[in-house]
Amino acid sequence: MKKVVLSISVLAIVIMFFSVMGNDETKKLAASDQYKVIKVDGKIIFQKTLVDMKQGDVFMPGTPLDFTTPASRAAVISNLKGRFVLSAAEEGQTNILPATNNVSSRAGALINLVDLQNHFSGKYLVIGEMKLQLGKEAFPMDDANFFYLTYYHNEESIRKKLTSQDDYLILNKEEIFKVDGQSIPVTEKEMVLFYRQGTESKKIGTFTPVFPELTNLKGEVEVIMSEYADKDAATRIKEITAYLNEFYGNPQKDNLGVWLKSEFNLQ
Repeated sequence: MKKVVLSISVLAIVIMFFSVMGNDETKKLAASDQYKVIKVDGKIIFQKTLVDMKQGDVFMPGTPLDFTTPASRAAVISNLKGRFVLSAAEEGQTNILPATNNVSSRAGALINLVDLQNHFSGKYLVIGEMKLQLGKEAFPMDDANFFYLTYYHNEESIRKKLTSQDDYLILNKEEIFKVDGQSIPVTEKEMVLFYRQGTESKKIGTFTPVFPELTNLKGEVEVIMSEYADKDAATRIKEITAYLNEFYGNPQKDNLGVWLKSEFNLQ
């Protein structure tokens, strides 16, 4: 009789063990098949609820979505699978594609013209106010020697002198997007950077500065930080940099580093 009771007890423990294992595996499987939304470009609608997809929503593969424009897309992330991009596919389906892993940033000393020309190109992410240190000998900055931008606003060519402090060039969106003393909308537009030395101006390069809304940007990075809470600082910085490259533009390493340390104590 004791042997029977013992056998039944052992069997019950084994069943409970595998039941717990099953529940754990089920939880892991469910977690691995869901993604948290970081950011939505354009407009994406959940078909069943007719609700717009937004930051912080949970997306599961197979959920029917409406992409209002072909360019609409969303950045999503999973702690177990990584970061992906949702975009429209044919016949109302959704593409779930691995995100790009470009972790490059604009870094290094800018001590000559070639450095500067290589630096100011493509989409150029500026977080808050950027202070960029330049070589004093190559680029003295004072009343007679300075940098300026040109761009078009309402079909008018705008010339905007940039502020400097010692050997630092300052990029400030409030200063750049002001015409005749009045603020204009901050938008992504192609600009040309020039350096004026005495009476001569030299073209540096054409680029598109991107000034994100900082509250939105902080919320997006918080999603990444939350999903990667168990990762080390280097991994989180790498993932954040790759995300910024894909959805905004190439960040400047020091500018990004100052912001991450200030907002998240991440360094």
